[in-house]
Parts: sequence; C-alpha cells; structure tokens
Amino acid sequence: MVIPVVRAPRRTENGEAMAAAGPRAPLAPDLGWPAAEEIAESLRSRIPEVWMEALTAYTAGDEAMARRVYDVLSGVHLLGELWRDEHIDEVHIQGTEVTVCGTDGVYPVAGFPSLAAAERAVEAFTASRDRAEAIVSRIGDAVVVSRRAGTGPDVTRLLVGGIITEEQLSQITLELQYLRAVTVTGPAARILVRALSSLVPAGSRVFLGSYATLPAGCVAAAEPLEADYVIGVRPGVVAEEMAEEGQVGALIANPETRIRAALRFAVPGPSMAPGRVSQIP
Repeated sequence: MVIPVVRAPRRTENGEAMAAAGPRAPLAPDLGWPAAEEIAESLRSRIPEVWMEALTAYTAGDEAMARRVYDVLSGVHLLGELWRDEHIDEVHIQGTEVTVCGTDGVYPVAGFPSLAAAERAVEAFTASRDRAEAIVSRIGDAVVVSRRAGTGPDVTRLLVGGIITEEQLSQITLELQYLRAVTVTGPAARILVRALSSLVPAGSRVFLGSYATLPAGCVAAAEPLEADYVIGVRPGVVAEEMAEEGQVGALIANPETRIRAALRFAVPGPSMAPGRVSQIP
C-alpha cells in the first residue's frame, strides 16, 4: 500500500498557515538600475575630473598634492605621476628604487616610500596597462614599464637623419631573419637597438633585456631558453652566450661579454642624439 506524503503547510512570520503555491512569477526589474547605469555612463569619462575636484578641496587647493592622493587611491602611486610626464619613455622599478629613461636620458628618481607601495603600484599598473597603453615586463628582479609608442626615434627617423644607411639596415634585417646576432656599442646604443627591434619578425618569442620594448606582433618570453630573439641592453650572460652560439637571434646594446656577432656596430653621441652608425670589423 502506498502511503501518501502530506507536506506541512508553509507558515508566515506570524505562524499562520499559507496555502501551497506554484512557482512565483518573476519580479519586474527595479527601474532605478537603468537610470543609475545611464548616469554612470555619462560620468565615466569625467571620473578623474570629479575626483580631482573633490580631492583639491581636501588639499586646500594644492592640485599637485591632489593628483598624488588620487594616484595613491587608484593604487598606481609614483607610477601614475611618472607616466603623466610625456618625456619619460620607460620606468624601471627594482625594490623601492626607480630609474627612468626618456628624452632627457637615463637617470634615477626618488623611489617608493616602501616595498609594499611599490608592489601595489606595479600590480595596479599591470591591471590598467591597456588603458595606459603600456607594456609591463619583468627582467630578473626588476619591473620595466614601457610606453607602447616610445619617444625615441624609429627606423625611418634613423634613415632620414643619416644615422644609419639603407645598406646597413638591409644587412641587419637579413641577419635577424636568419636568427643571428647584431650588437651595438656606445652611449646611444640602446636608442638604436630599440628602433631596430621593429625588424624582428612578428610572431617571434622575445626575451627583453633592460630598456627594450616588445616588437609589435611578438610575444614576451620569460627567459632566453624560451625565446627566438633577445633584445635590449645587456640581457644577461646566458642570453649573450645563446646569441653567440646561434641559438637565438639578438639585438644587444653594450653587451657585457665580447660575443661573436654577425654584425657589430658602434654609435657615437649622447643617449638621445645618436651620431652616425659605423660598422666594426
């Protein structure tokens, strides 16, 4: 014999029995949310401005301090202030120490007040790198933040300015296609290497040394053993040895070892005003 199951009636907060009910009809959306979304969208582009107005009131009209407070609240801290300076092309963070690179050369600046602040800033800037049009790379125990569109000269400017010749450019392009090493020495070597990095074939895996920017269409490699190319200033003994042995293509500025390279160049002149490139036999 089947014994029917009898369900206890649902009760209200007052203990009164409620009749069994079927599925509840969905509630209509709260019309306040679409209105809030519309207001938020209209404010989206003005949020920094709105924040600055409020923060300037808190800093007694000191706009510079208000911007710093905003950078702390947004998490980017010192990186925010440095990134607003269009003369700065790259920021290198090692612990709390900071070095910048740009149209005025390479020089240290006052760093972060604490390691925790530096770590938070790198994390926040990494999260916002697309909006900031930045590339964040890790080189050993340092973090390098670079602008996607650097302030230094590109290959066209090198040619027009007579810094490099068409023949030299053709030689470099060919050697890089065959995964060979090209080195440049001199104070402005990093500027030349940064410009020539655009010659690395798209789709390549690239290990970045100091003061290097990932070429368009390429993928950053965590270490030389994972790379097709190494680029930058003194990318390390392992990278330079691999370049010498032909295991990776390379564009190296001021190598720390005297490696055998397919092409060796020297460039005179200060960092941001390179002279004419000459080939070393």
